[in-house]
Amino acid sequence: MEYYPTEQQFQASLTLTAHDIAFITSKKHGHDFTIDQILRTDSLRLELEQLVLSGFTLTQNMQPLFFKVDGHDLQENGDLIFYLSSEETPRNGILQLSFPLLSNYFPDQQNKADFLKHGKHHVLTFLATDSSKEIPVTP
Repeated sequence: MEYYPTEQQFQASLTLTAHDIAFITSKKHGHDFTIDQILRTDSLRLELEQLVLSGFTLTQNMQPLFFKVDGHDLQENGDLIFYLSSEETPRNGILQLSFPLLSNYFPDQQNKADFLKHGKHHVLTFLATDSSKEIPVTP
């Protein structure tokens, strides 16, 4: 994730494992789906986008920033990457990231967030029991 001052927005990419998404969707609907079927079916793809957006929340000065899905890319290695952008916002104040994405389905997994600022990486690890953290970077 990175803040782009010219666009006045945060942009992020979230990498998920396609077979995890197919498993969750299949279990939820009681029908076996491939990731290709999910991505080609508007209702399933929109459901997946909502799952992604609900599992990734950024607040600035205690105010939530709203993100939208700009696109996705299915990699040959089975990774599914979602590209997100926030609403326009000036960058000021304290950032808090909540990142429980998929932890209710896979409670032992870790989510990692990499915040890039001025070429420096600030990596945070999130667990099901510790899914919200302040990003230790000043504006």
